Amino acid sequence: MTRSASDRAEIPARDCGDIDVVAGRGPGQRGWYQWATRHIVGSSVLDAGCGLGYGLDILAQSGADVQGQDLDPRLATSSRVTIAPLSAFRSKSFDVVVSIDVLEHIDDDGGFVAELARIGRRRLIVSTPNWTASRCQWPYHVREYTPAELRALCESLGRVQLWKGTPDGTTAFPITRSGANHWLNRARVHPLTAQPTKILNALLPTRARIHSHLAAIIDVEHRSV
Repeated sequence: MTRSASDRAEIPARDCGDIDVVAGRGPGQRGWYQWATRHIVGSSVLDAGCGLGYGLDILAQSGADVQGQDLDPRLATSSRVTIAPLSAFRSKSFDVVVSIDVLEHIDDDGGFVAELARIGRRRLIVSTPNWTASRCQWPYHVREYTPAELRALCESLGRVQLWKGTPDGTTAFPITRSGANHWLNRARVHPLTAQPTKILNALLPTRARIHSHLAAIIDVEHRSV
């Protein structure tokens, strides 16, 4: 079960851009875009939910052709940004679809990732906060995910590799021992083990710790039929 903003009903979720165009769309994810460049070399790329377009130039460092998509007409800042729903894009029209910190804003998260998989020929790359750390307190978020929940959402789309890192993406590690990582996240939120796990997490090597952000690389070429 994904962890939603209803867990804090006194703070209703808001839409990105509901106050002005920059509200909820800061440049803090630039590190995750930089991380994504390692996984898109030479590819055609769609940045789904590109927002203010901070990531397009970063992705273009490695991508052969980079386009952006969003829904808010105020974001049509260049010819590279298409203001349209994902359904407007042809199936398998890009090698890679990237979506950085968008998933937590989407009501129909299953439908959203299915659309990304429809458009992407080879790979999807998504990032999102780790509920274990942030507990869905940001007012623009509909829900957040634990590592196990993010894997469950994505595993029907193809082969999944989970990553974890800092909110800005400047530090990121692959989750190589998913069982231990999932156990640590569960222990961190259980009333009986939360405090000891917090202390343990501080003592662990950085690579082994719980981190406040998650990412998933989904190789849709390896999707089971």
